[in-house]
Formats: sequence, C-alpha cells, structure tokens
Amino acid sequence: MTSLPIVIGGLAALGVVLVAIGMRASQTSDATTLLRERLIRQELGLGQNATALELERPLAQRLWEPIQKAIGRQVGRLTPAGQAANFQRELDFIGNPLGLDPAGVQTLRIAAAAGLGAVGIAGGIVLGSPVLVGVLLVIGVVGGWYLPRLWLRQLVADRRSELEAVLPNALDVVAISMEAGLGLDRALEQLVRHQEGPLTLLVARALREIDLGRPRAEALNDMAEATGVEDFAALVRSILHAERTGVPIARTIAAHSAQMRVKRRLKIRADAARASLKILLPTVGCVFPTLWLILLGPALLVVLASVGSH
Repeated sequence: MTSLPIVIGGLAALGVVLVAIGMRASQTSDATTLLRERLIRQELGLGQNATALELERPLAQRLWEPIQKAIGRQVGRLTPAGQAANFQRELDFIGNPLGLDPAGVQTLRIAAAAGLGAVGIAGGIVLGSPVLVGVLLVIGVVGGWYLPRLWLRQLVADRRSELEAVLPNALDVVAISMEAGLGLDRALEQLVRHQEGPLTLLVARALREIDLGRPRAEALNDMAEATGVEDFAALVRSILHAERTGVPIARTIAAHSAQMRVKRRLKIRADAARASLKILLPTVGCVFPTLWLILLGPALLVVLASVGSH
C-alpha cells in the first residue's frame, strides 16, 4: 500500500518523458519534411513562400504547435533556472532596485510570506477563532509570496511606459545624427551622451557589448528583447533588415518614429474614449446612492414617522 504513490509517481514521470520525446521527434520530423519539400521545389523551379509551405501541413499540427510552444514557455518559467533567468532579465531592465538579484527576490518573497503569515496568525488569535487563524495564515502566506512579484511586474510596466514615451524623441536624435553623416554606432553614442533615462542605459550597455566584440545584431536583438516593447523590437528588426538590404537606416528610423507617434496618439484617443465607461461604475455605485439618500432620506423619515404614529 505504501509503494503505490511511488509507482504512480514513476509512471507519471515516465509518461512525461515519453510525451516530451514524442513531441521532440514530431518537431524534428516536421522540420525535416518541410526542408525536403522546399529543396524538391527549388530543384523543380516551383519555389513557394513560407506561408504556402505552412498551409500544406495538417490543420491539427498547425493548431497544436502554438499551444505547445506557449505551454513550454510557461513550464520553462516555472522551473528554478528559468524563473531565475526571468528575474534577472527583469531586474536588469529596471536597473536592479535595492541591489536585488534573483536570489534576493526569492528571499524577499519568503520573508514577505513569513511576515504576513505571522500577521495573519496574530490577527486570528486576537479575533479568537481557530478557523480565522488558518484562513488568515493562508491568505498572509499566499499574499506575501506573490506581493514582491506583483511589485516587480509593476516596476517593469512603469519602465516600459517610460520607454514608449521617450522612444520617438530618441529616434529623432539618432536619425538626425545619421543624416549628418554619422554611422549607427556613433549616432547611438550621441544619444547616450546627450540624453538620460532608461533607454540610454540599455543603449549604453549594448554599445559596451559591441565594443567588446559581440556582433551588433545580437547585441541589439538582446536589447530589444529585454525591453519587452514590441515597437522597439520591430525597430531593431527594421534597422537590421535595412542594413542587410542597403536601405538608408536614417530614413527607416524616421519613418518608425513617425509611426510610433501616430500609434501613441491613437492610444490616447482610445483611452479617452474608454474613460466614460470607467467612470460609469463608481458613478452608479457611489455617487447615485449618496444623492438618493440625501434627496429621499427626509421623505422616508416622514413616511416612517407617520406609519409609526398610526
């Protein structure tokens, strides 16, 4: 009887391994098949684009592959190594507040869980209910465990908002510097020298990596991925594409800056349009009941007094 959990655990682990091996094999076979089909078409002169080749795959595979990748990313983040790497990226992006590292974040989460759990126990003891002791303990531990994570995510969201706000002006500086005759690296150095903010810190780090011998494409791609801002990642991809194809980079940067300003203007208009809906709930839930109480309260007291007298 005691060996039953061990057997079930072993079978579950074996099943996970077999599923992982099967998924890996299916990915390899799919990639091999697509490569073989592409080579055959090139030999026959019937070249097709990637979209046509993708549409030839079975529908089930095309539907399952994005779900599989999303599950894999989430599982990777939940593992200790993946979680530590995720924490490190976020801390580097926001400038390592309080000198924290991934181990420091985990320590902060444990300390917050223990502290709020102790507060929950104390509150339950003061209220004199054993049930409340358990409930408040669970709430305190769970809240303390996730509270530093929410704080870190809020810092990341604020930093991304700052980047999105300063990015168009920074792109104008880079574009003007390149139109004046500077190369991309020297234009980025001018940006770092004459502006301050979160964007210049990221650019300065990428320039240091380039000076140390890292390929510029890798340094810029890592910088864009670290921000998590889609417009910034699209900008880096456009710059690298323009560099490969010979398109003027200054023109590409200026066009991207104008496009970002248009998107920001549309976003502001959309937020302003949604403001009336956001105000509706507190107005109906807070303002109207107060007005009804002020207007109908005296009349209700008169009615109650008359009913009581009869």
